Amino acid sequence: MAICGLVLSYGLAGCGKVKAPVPEAGAQVIEREGLRVAFAVSPVGRPGEPVKAGEIARLSLQITNSQTGKPVSGLYPAAWIDPQSGSEELTQESCRAAAGMYLSGYVGVRPMIDLNSYYLVVLNEDPTIAVIDPIVGIKGITKLLTQVILPARGEDWAPSLDQKKVFIALPTADAVSVLDLDTFRLTSTVNVGDKPNRIAVQPDGRYVWIGRVGIEPGVTVLDAVTDKAVAQIETGEGHHEMAFSKDNRFAFVSNRDSSTVSVIDIRTLKKLRDISFDGAPISLAWSDLSEVLLVVDGEEGAVHAIEVPGGKTRSRLDLEAGLGPLRMMPGGRYGFVVNPSEDKVIVFDTATMREAHAIAVPGRPFQVSFSRNYAFVRSLESTRVSMIKLSDIGGKNVPTVTGFEAGERPPSEAPRLLPSDLFAGAVTEAATLAVSPGDATVYYYMEGMNAPMGSFRNYGHRPLSALVADRTIKEVSPGEYVSAVKIPASGDFKVILTMDSPQMIECFRFSAERNPLIEADEAPLRIAFETRSGSIVRTGEATTVRFRLTDTARAGAPANREDVRVLTYRAPGQDRTEQTVKPVGNGAYEVTFIPQQDGAHYVYPAVDALGLTYAKLPFLTVIARSDTLPVKGTP
Repeated sequence: MAICGLVLSYGLAGCGKVKAPVPEAGAQVIEREGLRVAFAVSPVGRPGEPVKAGEIARLSLQITNSQTGKPVSGLYPAAWIDPQSGSEELTQESCRAAAGMYLSGYVGVRPMIDLNSYYLVVLNEDPTIAVIDPIVGIKGITKLLTQVILPARGEDWAPSLDQKKVFIALPTADAVSVLDLDTFRLTSTVNVGDKPNRIAVQPDGRYVWIGRVGIEPGVTVLDAVTDKAVAQIETGEGHHEMAFSKDNRFAFVSNRDSSTVSVIDIRTLKKLRDISFDGAPISLAWSDLSEVLLVVDGEEGAVHAIEVPGGKTRSRLDLEAGLGPLRMMPGGRYGFVVNPSEDKVIVFDTATMREAHAIAVPGRPFQVSFSRNYAFVRSLESTRVSMIKLSDIGGKNVPTVTGFEAGERPPSEAPRLLPSDLFAGAVTEAATLAVSPGDATVYYYMEGMNAPMGSFRNYGHRPLSALVADRTIKEVSPGEYVSAVKIPASGDFKVILTMDSPQMIECFRFSAERNPLIEADEAPLRIAFETRSGSIVRTGEATTVRFRLTDTARAGAPANREDVRVLTYRAPGQDRTEQTVKPVGNGAYEVTFIPQQDGAHYVYPAVDALGLTYAKLPFLTVIARSDTLPVKGTP
C-alpha cells in the first residue's frame, strides 16, 4: 500500500490515482526480472536541474511491469549511496560485491548514506547524544555511529515536522541546540531565555515552542526553518506543558504554579487570556474530534474540556486526585491519563467525556506511548513495560494488560528522568525501542514476543530518551518509491539498489555539483581514521590511534599542521586528558595514550585555528578491556 503525503514540505507526492508513473527527464532505466526501473535524482523543488552539494535531493525509483507498463506496488527496495572514483566501473560484479558487503552487517563497514534503515538517536544523562545503528545492533553488535557533544545537558527535545532536525532544550545554558539529523552535527545553538526545560513543535511545523521556568517564566518561539527566536511571551509561573489546535490557530501553555493555562494567538504571537483552575494544570492535549482543549488538573483529579478561544468549560470528567500526563490515542477518540498514586491508567471517551476503562498498572505508571497496535506504559517503580492492546479500547471488558521486562532496575533508580519519551517506534518493523534509564540500556522489543530481542549498552552513557531518524525508501504513489536525502559533498556517486522479491541488484550513478552558497559552511578539513572505530585494546597498555587530515579547499590535498590537538576521555566524561599529537607526514598524525580503566574511550581531534573544536570533527572509539585479550606469552 502506498504511503500518502510523505514529507509534503519537500515536495514528495501523495497518493493519487493508480496509473503508471512517468519517468523524469534524464532518468536511468533498466529492465530486469519483468520490471522496468527508472532512477532519477533532482533537487527538491527544482526538478530537472542539477543536484548541488549540501542540498536536499529527491531520489525516485519508478517501477512498472515491463510488459504491461502498469505500476508495481508493495515492493521493498533497499539502497545505499557511496562516492564513486573516476576510474571505477559500475559492473554487475562490483555492484553485487558492494551490496553483499553492506548486507553482511560488518562493524565499521558503512556506506556514505543508508537509504533502507533508521538510526536510533539517544539523549543521554551527560551532555551528549548518541547515534546507534539498530539494524546492526540486533545481530548482537552494538554500532555507535557517532556521538554529539552538547554545550550542556539536555532536558527535553523535539524533532521538526520533516524529521530532518531535532531541537534540544539546555536549561543550564539558557539555550536550544539544533541537531541536523542528516549529518548528525549541531548546526546552531540559540539563546532562548532563562532555564528552558520543555519543547514542542506545532502541527504544521512552522514554530518551535520552548517553555521557560526561570526568573521571567513563559515561552520562547523559534522559527523552525531559520532557527531564530521570533517571540518571547510571558505566561505564568511553574512547569509548562504545551498543546496546539489542529488548525494551528492557537497555542496553549500550562502554568502549574500559577494554576492557569495561557491561550496564545499563533498568527500574532500574542497572549489572549489566562484560564484559571482550582488545582494544578499538569497536562494538556487537543481533541481533534471534539475541538476542545483537554486540561488535566492533577490536584483536583479532573479532566476539563475547554472551549477556545473563549476559555469556557464545556464538560468535566471527575476522577481521583494524583493524575499525571495525558496522551491521545491515535485517531483522537480516546485519551489515556495516568494516575501514579492509584496505580491506574484511565481511558476516557473524548466525545462523551466519560470514563471508558480503569486499567490497573502496578508500580506507579507515569508515561504512555503508542505504536500502531499497543499503548506502552512505563511505571516508576517497576522494571516491566505494560502493554494495552488498542483494539480492546472501547469494548465492554477491561483490556488485558501484557508486557515485557525491560531491565533489572526501574526508572526510579536513574539519577534523573526527563519529560520526553522513553519509547521510540521502529520504522520498518512492528517493534518498539524502550529506554531503561535505571539500567543505562535501550531494549529492542518486537511485538508479539515475550521478551526484548536485544539491547544497546550505549558505550557507558546513560540514555534518558530516544527517537528515530528515518532513512527508509517509501512508496508515495503506486509504483513510485522516494527518499529525500541531503547530498553531503560534490562529486560522483553510485546508488546500489537491491530487492528480495523479485531478486535484483543494480547500480545507478549521479553527480553533485559544487555549491558556492554553502562552501563557506563546509568543514575546512576532512578526517579519516586509519584505526578502526570500536577496536578492543588492553586496559593499562599504550594504544596508538592514527588519522589523516585533508584540505577541503584544495581538493583533498594533505593538511600538514602543527596545531592539531586531541582530547581523550572515558565514558561518560571521565579522565578527560589532552594528548600529545605527533605529525608523521603527508597529512597523517598519531596519538598514543594509556586507557587506565575498562570502558569506552573516545578520541576527539580538533584544530581550533580553523574553528574545528572537539564537537566539529568526527571522533573514534576504542574499547578497553582487561578480561578478553590473551596475556602476552600465553597460548
